[in-house]
Amino acid sequence: MDKPWRVPSPRIVLDQGGGWGLRLLLVVLVLGAIAGAFFAGVFLAREEGKPQIAISAILKQENQALVEEMAVLRGEKAVIELSQRVDQDTLLAAQKRLKAEQEARQTLEKDLSALKRLIREGGDGILKIQDFVLTTVGEGLYEYSFTTSQMMSDYPESVATASIKLVGKRGGKEVELGLNRLPGSEPLSQALKFKHFQNVKGTIRVPANLEPEAMTIEIEPTSKKLIPVTESFPWPKSPEAGG
Repeated sequence: MDKPWRVPSPRIVLDQGGGWGLRLLLVVLVLGAIAGAFFAGVFLAREEGKPQIAISAILKQENQALVEEMAVLRGEKAVIELSQRVDQDTLLAAQKRLKAEQEARQTLEKDLSALKRLIREGGDGILKIQDFVLTTVGEGLYEYSFTTSQMMSDYPESVATASIKLVGKRGGKEVELGLNRLPGSEPLSQALKFKHFQNVKGTIRVPANLEPEAMTIEIEPTSKKLIPVTESFPWPKSPEAGG
């Protein structure tokens, strides 16, 4: 009895580094190869005097091969898409960690610089400004907040005045404006009195003809034993939206 005649089925091997345009081309080539194999099988079946049922068997065989290859293709597509998502998540996580480490290093460098200044100028205490946040609350109106704290834990009580200045460009010229020159901003200055830290909050109105670039915070102590502090924060391109 003759053994069933079979036509070898072409296989799809995908390179995960390639694009889906290349994969589509490969699928088209495979379909062409399967069609060619089928017609070759029909020709050989006729030459060998195979009955019509042999041709049907060849067609069924090639159809099954195509189904299997397409299943493999869909599986590899899912694996590649998952790999790409994992790679993207890993990259974003690494970027966040790097940013956090850079911010921590900058904070440490600022603290060391402040302590060196304290020693150099012979004061008993020095303040630092941190956690600056700017939030949009209306057209040209923003709310700012920050925390000021005493770096020397044994300093008795910090008493000072905080004032705000807005740095920007108006008419192509660099300007620095105090809140008293920005109507709608309040309070114009803030009294500070604390042992460890104090949260500060206020609003600032930016004129339509002014392009803000930075916000400067100045803290002037009432005691000469406390070192004055001035720090500038870049104006964010997109301040947070208020609730």
